[in-house]
Amino acid sequence: TVVGTASLEAEADGYRRERLAALVQAEKRRVAVVSPTAGSGKTVPDELVTAAEYPVLLKAAYKRADFAKPRNLVGLTKDLPVPEMEALLLANLPATEDAMRALAVQRGLAVRDYLASRQLPLERLFLGAAKAVSPGADWQPRAELNLSAQ
Repeated sequence: TVVGTASLEAEADGYRRERLAALVQAEKRRVAVVSPTAGSGKTVPDELVTAAEYPVLLKAAYKRADFAKPRNLVGLTKDLPVPEMEALLLANLPATEDAMRALAVQRGLAVRDYLASRQLPLERLFLGAAKAVSPGADWQPRAELNLSAQ
């Protein structure tokens, strides 16, 4: 039985940063699909976001985000530097117990799939209920493997 674990207290910041990276990557895919050079019916490759593209894609993701943004005197959304946009986006990305449970399930699935790829029979590998844990001083993200003889 493989049981994935996650901790909201220890992983909330990292989870939010990964979600921000995913938003920027999604924005790159959206721009690639909308651009006239992207042919109809073609798949968009998951290329990494370059340092030159990042500020432009972050700004687009920031504009599309649904939360109250700082406004200028006219009432339009202010243009902010990259660090401020990142900070506002990170502050408004939710990291919940449900998200941590889903992360723990993904960890358990990754370990189970790895073991299955190493010729362990899939019918003998079980996925246990994910655990949300409180982090100790030496806590590490992990999946626990429990063995039982039948």
